[in-house]
Amino acid sequence: MVLPKELIYGSLLVGLVAALAVIGSDSKQISGIRNLFVGQDNLARFQRLYLPGFLLAMLADWLQGPFVYALYQGYGIDREHNGYLFVGGFGASAVFGTVVGAFADKYGRRKFAILYCLIYFGHCATKHWNVFGVLMVGRVLGGISTSLLFSVFDSWLVSESQREGFNGEQLGNTFSLAYFGSSIAAIAAGQFGEIAANLAPLTSVGGGIYYGGYVTPFDLANIVLVLCMIYISGKWQENYGQSDGQNGSNFGKALTAIAEDKKILLCGLICSAFESSMFMFVFNWTPCLMEPDQPVPPFGHIFTGFMIFCLLGTRVYAYLSGTFAVEDIGLIVMIVSAACHFTVFLVSNVMVRFVAFLVFECCVGLYFPTIGTLKGEIVPEDMRSTVYNIYRLPLNVAVLMPLLLNFSITTTFAVTTCLLGVAVAAAYFLKTVPKKSAEQALEKVSIIGQADN
Repeated sequence: MVLPKELIYGSLLVGLVAALAVIGSDSKQISGIRNLFVGQDNLARFQRLYLPGFLLAMLADWLQGPFVYALYQGYGIDREHNGYLFVGGFGASAVFGTVVGAFADKYGRRKFAILYCLIYFGHCATKHWNVFGVLMVGRVLGGISTSLLFSVFDSWLVSESQREGFNGEQLGNTFSLAYFGSSIAAIAAGQFGEIAANLAPLTSVGGGIYYGGYVTPFDLANIVLVLCMIYISGKWQENYGQSDGQNGSNFGKALTAIAEDKKILLCGLICSAFESSMFMFVFNWTPCLMEPDQPVPPFGHIFTGFMIFCLLGTRVYAYLSGTFAVEDIGLIVMIVSAACHFTVFLVSNVMVRFVAFLVFECCVGLYFPTIGTLKGEIVPEDMRSTVYNIYRLPLNVAVLMPLLLNFSITTTFAVTTCLLGVAVAAAYFLKTVPKKSAEQALEKVSIIGQADN
């Protein structure tokens, strides 16, 4: 059965109408969005300081992300070697991620946000070479920079929020706005990237060097990265894992904190399980919606639909956060996400799978402000980037498994369903851990850390 275009385009309309309905029915959201642009209070000024840097970083990532696989195909790289390149990226993220997190805590999150721009610039620049070794170097750089993107920016935000005295609800509001903006950036990036890719055909200039075609979105991403670096350098102030910036947290102390504090451990299980399932979904949604001997679906419009539902999720979070505790929202998100992946495992009908993917993307939009708020409340400030990157270690290992073992789609979604089952259990038990238990564990970790020093 072919995926009907009416369903695809209808989903775009439904997602937009639903997002507008959620915003329109919540005066608090309308007030928050208006305050972001015209407000003069400390929170509005802080959000206007943070969001441009974060959104430029995300826009650069979104501009090149949809075109990596297509570029490799354009270079004539087969599916097996394509998989090797992605293994290189996730392997680098697993190996180097924990190290760069500790360094960011010690030497400054602002510096490492700038380092993200520099390393990602190198990643995009390597795409001009149709040389496997150069492309592998690019994937390694991409893996390192991805670790920085999903740890350093959040760490800087939480640290500055605490310094400004913002509460958990205000931090959650900032995260919600950040990923609302990221969804809009993703929608725009898909369209601008497609336009850029069609400006000129992929052309060789000799020596394995190319320009045009699917290389162009990477060049556009590099322009955005330069703007991001200039903005962060001029606008953001530095912050560290510790206030003096001299005694940054270390890997061993972070592991001790995870072992001693159930909340930190359970939060990590949620992060690793959900995000590894999300990345496996990214690799597999395309073949899931294709049928043998049938026309290729309009993947660009499908991707736009996914991003609209992700945007819807950020607005649903803002709506629910006024009524439910963040732990309750997290549990709901994990249960619905597991049901979506289990549906794909059970059902081969492309229309059912498409609807399940839309609901899952809505959950993704809910997930990021939820987990950002949870980590902001739970993870100790002096080792924040380190712990965030330790959370990504099992994530990268889990994502490597189906790539290395060449799992079928059915097997892959069986694995993701099990992972999300773990996330459901972790989210449930996180609700049951008394707050004072976490505080006592943190005090114990602090005593251990002082003894080590």
